[in-house]
Amino acid sequence: MNNLVPISVTLLIALLFVAKVVQAVSLWPPASARVWPWLRLQTWWPVAADHNAETLLRERLSADEYRQLCSRAFLDVRSHSYANRIYRVPRGPGQVLVLEGGRVVERLCIQPVDSLPEADVILLHKLLIESDERTYLETANHFPRSVWR
Repeated sequence: MNNLVPISVTLLIALLFVAKVVQAVSLWPPASARVWPWLRLQTWWPVAADHNAETLLRERLSADEYRQLCSRAFLDVRSHSYANRIYRVPRGPGQVLVLEGGRVVERLCIQPVDSLPEADVILLHKLLIESDERTYLETANHFPRSVWR
């Protein structure tokens, strides 16, 4: 019985340490952008909508695009209407950055009416920008650089 107390305390301290490490990693965007998509792709993932959305996203993006999304937590979508313009779509909540010549010129906010899995929202932005960029820009709320400087 005397040996049980130190072992229990040691185990509790180890579990708290592991929990803190997991929490720290999950708050770091590049790490969470790698871990959560990988988990959602597993067949045992409990939320079917997340699993299906992540699978569809992986199928629709090129290997380079998906690698960028997982390693940097954003997806760059090139504009077909404006030269040197890139839309930087974040993984997770956040505004879409509009880059021209490598500099952020404005931020865009556009969200679906109903709640969707994160991967579906990323694909939504990509497909809307590539198929009908003009409507995408008309629908989005614009935050020019002067507002958030």
